Amino acid sequence: MKRLKGLWLFAVVALAVLVWNYPVYAVSGNIESASKGRVRVLSSNGSVWAGQMQLGLSDGAKVYAIPQAISWQLKLGSSAGWLTIEIRHPNFVQPLHLGFNGAGITFSGGELRMPAAWLGATGAPFNTIRPEGLLQLSWLEWQSGSDINATVTWLDAQSALASIRPLGEYVMTVTGNPDKRIDMTLATNKGPLMLEGNGQWTNGQRFVFNGYASAQERSKDALTGLLSQMGRLEGDRYRLGVF
Repeated sequence: MKRLKGLWLFAVVALAVLVWNYPVYAVSGNIESASKGRVRVLSSNGSVWAGQMQLGLSDGAKVYAIPQAISWQLKLGSSAGWLTIEIRHPNFVQPLHLGFNGAGITFSGGELRMPAAWLGATGAPFNTIRPEGLLQLSWLEWQSGSDINATVTWLDAQSALASIRPLGEYVMTVTGNPDKRIDMTLATNKGPLMLEGNGQWTNGQRFVFNGYASAQERSKDALTGLLSQMGRLEGDRYRLGVF
């Protein structure tokens, strides 16, 4: 019996050591597969427990490297759960904490700031519109089973297709329960380019979004080229083809 217990202990320790040192490059393919090739792993080092990874975004034809690497460290036992992943990147205002416990998964609240130009790497229509300015993504703390509350704000919005700079400021709000229904609202805070829309995703159904773009009367001529790339004309507005 003692020998059997010793073998079990040895097996548990060996498994722990194996997982602790499992090379991160071995899971790189899973990231690319889950993102359907949109996110590429350009380089990585360390293990799944602590390391860093250089990521890139692909539009299907070209890969755009995200400046600076993302790093992580796993921690056992913390206020966030029995297992916590601390994720760091210069574009995070503060580290992101992903926790696992008996009740499920928790995300710490946070904020991510990135150049709007990064959207061009996701393909059409952004690679045509070529947005500029700053994207600010913020979210409240979340745990499994509860509602999410996040906003994406496009600050100092600009486009290579428009001579008017800036175009304005826009905010997209995302709320709801991922297990039931998520609602999305797009609104204009200010600016000659006006964006509006709303959509929803219900579990098991297709995501639906209805959005429109238009311009203030004095700016219509200057923004016609940009608007025509954002969607098709319906009356005096353009139905967004972004979603």
